[in-house]
Amino acid sequence: MMLSVWQRLHFLVRELGASTAFLYLLDRLLRRISSTCGLYYYLFVAQPLAAQPRLPPTRGKSFTFRLLQAPDPVLNRLDRPRAVINQRFVQGAQCLVATKNDVLVGCIWFIRGAYVEDEVRVDYLLPPDGRCVWDFDVFVAESERLGFLFAKQWDAFDALLKPQGIRYTVSRINAFNQRSIASHRSLGAQDCGRALFLRLGQFQWMLSSQRPFMAFGGRPKLHIGPKGAPES
Repeated sequence: MMLSVWQRLHFLVRELGASTAFLYLLDRLLRRISSTCGLYYYLFVAQPLAAQPRLPPTRGKSFTFRLLQAPDPVLNRLDRPRAVINQRFVQGAQCLVATKNDVLVGCIWFIRGAYVEDEVRVDYLLPPDGRCVWDFDVFVAESERLGFLFAKQWDAFDALLKPQGIRYTVSRINAFNQRSIASHRSLGAQDCGRALFLRLGQFQWMLSSQRPFMAFGGRPKLHIGPKGAPES
């Protein structure tokens, strides 16, 4: 039993690195103590819109893409609370949905200007030059994860936003999720900051590489964008 524990610990350190593995274990401990406690460790990345499509036009022809700017019945399959979906549209988010035979199989949510985080108390502010959007809750149905949808969905996203002058899409990733980090980097994403949030009930403490760098309580506003971009 003890050998198994050490083996798992060794694997965790090898996968995450010693410092991130320590934070992960501390997060697990806090969540066992209370569901209102935890560590949230985020990596921020800026992904450039691709210069060329990832797939030839003959690939992924079974998928249809459309942009939603208001609640739609097709989103029922996304398995998100209706109040959450409504609030996203209220704050100005849009959703590029992918359907196959009129059934939702994928989507990318995105918003301009600023994004109100829903896991911790923080707002993310994008650069004021209008060249970035914030993407979140990227979904691909399990039945399509080994096919062309992932790449086709990003091609559709790029084709929608490039004519509008968008050059980057910015997002946050759980820094404990190495698979998600690898997926974003395969699309050319570049690191543009980190933030650590400690939650103990209603108390929240933030430490970040981005302005304002540190906050106790309240709802800080983090400035996130590609390196060299002007701050709002």
